[in-house]
Amino acid sequence: MEWMVSFLTGLTALIIAVGTVITTFFKTKKQVEDSIPKRVKNQVNIDAEIVLRMDEIKELVKADRVQIYDFHNGGHYANGRSALKTTCTYEVIRAGVKSHFKELESMPLSCMPTFIKTLLDKKEMVVKNLEDIKDKMPSTYNLKHSQDVKSFYDIVLENKDGDPIGFLGIQYITDNNISYNNNERNEILRLKFFIEENLEKLLIRK
Repeated sequence: MEWMVSFLTGLTALIIAVGTVITTFFKTKKQVEDSIPKRVKNQVNIDAEIVLRMDEIKELVKADRVQIYDFHNGGHYANGRSALKTTCTYEVIRAGVKSHFKELESMPLSCMPTFIKTLLDKKEMVVKNLEDIKDKMPSTYNLKHSQDVKSFYDIVLENKDGDPIGFLGIQYITDNNISYNNNERNEILRLKFFIEENLEKLLIRK
């Protein structure tokens, strides 16, 4: 009888081991499918669609640049305070207009507090003449001036809970064209909602 008990015990252990291997295999397979290669393909498709929509808005409202900025945590300061920052993550420009995409990375929110607070409070900001903010928002003025911006329109981007995650920016380096008609405003809002919806799809969920 002892051999029978030993046999059954060994068989049970083998079945459990085989089951574990099969479970691990399918779990690993799913992790691979959900890993970087799949995310790259998904992100590239969404990125291409977002940029296409941004370019359409650029042409519709005769803008020189259209940008998307994301808020993010850039690490922590020595006292543990979160180093919140913003980065330009998408940009489309008119032919002949200089790109500033690479320069607009990891800018501390504390460098532009008045601009960020005003934008978040009002949900949007219309500046028809950059000189209008020279005294009230000198840091923002200097940044925009260095990029030859003459006027701009920014609108906050939010997640599904209504929390701010960044903003959409439309810029002009020649003339002030920020006198949008109803159709243009509706198209800008459609772009805003499209961006919010698709950025949600790019979230990495554990």
